[in-house]
Order: sequence, then C-alpha cells, then structure tokens
Amino acid sequence: MQALLRLISSLSHGWVIALPFLAWGLVFGTILLTMSQLSAASGGYGILDFDFGYSAARVAEVFGSYGPEGMTLYARIQLLDLFNPAAYALCAALLTYRLWAPRGRPALSLFPLLAALGDYAENLTLFLLAKGYPALPEWLVSLSSSLGLLKIGLMVVGLAPLVLGAALWLIDRLRPAV
Repeated sequence: MQALLRLISSLSHGWVIALPFLAWGLVFGTILLTMSQLSAASGGYGILDFDFGYSAARVAEVFGSYGPEGMTLYARIQLLDLFNPAAYALCAALLTYRLWAPRGRPALSLFPLLAALGDYAENLTLFLLAKGYPALPEWLVSLSSSLGLLKIGLMVVGLAPLVLGAALWLIDRLRPAV
C-alpha cells in the first residue's frame, strides 16, 4: 500500500499529473467513438456495462443486435476497457491525493482503485459472455450482473473521497479570509 501511495504522490505533482489524464482522455474518447459506431451498427443498442443488472434475455437481446460488425466493435471496446478502469482510477486517485494529502489523509487516494477492481471483475465476465455467445450460462450472466452492481457500489465508495475533498476545497476557497 505504501508503494501505491508513493507512486500516486510522485505522479500528482507538476506537469506529470497531466499524462494520466491525457491517456484516459484518449482511451475514453476512443471508447465513446466506438460505442457510437456500435450503436449505429446494432440499431441503437449500447453495451451492458451501463445497465443496472441484466438477465440472460437482456444479454441475448443486446449481443444478438450486434451482428458480426457489432461484435467486432464490441471486441474493440473490450480491448480498450483493459486500460480504461486503470486510467480513470489513477486520475481520480491523483486528484484525491491532491485534495487530501494536505489534510493529512493521503491514504484516501487509494479509494478510487476500488472502482477499477469492480470494473475489471465485471469486464472479465462480460468478455466470457461475449466469447461464449450464443451460449449464455445463467450462472455467468447472474455473476456478471451482480458484479456490475458491485462495480457501481464500489464507484460510489471509491469516488466519495474525491467528491467530499472537492467540496471541502471549494468551501475553503469561498470562505472569507479572517
């Protein structure tokens, strides 16, 4: 844990902090572009990552709408999603560190990493579902759906220190000097 804090600390200063944000912007921008192409190819369907739970019927509906072109685009999104959770978690960790280290709580910067862990767990099961499609084992769909809900919970917990730290920072800036 100390090694992670040292890494976050070293990346949160000067111009170096911009590098993870540029990387995440590139990855996420490419995901968004590919998602728009997937939506066009599938008749308006997106990806399951944004559903709040899903059934085997929903997975079959979404994957079935993709067709060969859509499955190729979805594979590209899954490849990019190998980098996306790490990139956004690192960016959130850096900002959280900048907000909490001066308050003596640098360890709060590790919380955003929870969101990435949840995202990776769901991504693995979605990869397995896509790889095995049209076979959709009920246990895997259920696990994937549950991990998707867990991911959302971990994102809330993981980003709470960032949101609270930003609110405290803003309050400090708006408070009149005495």
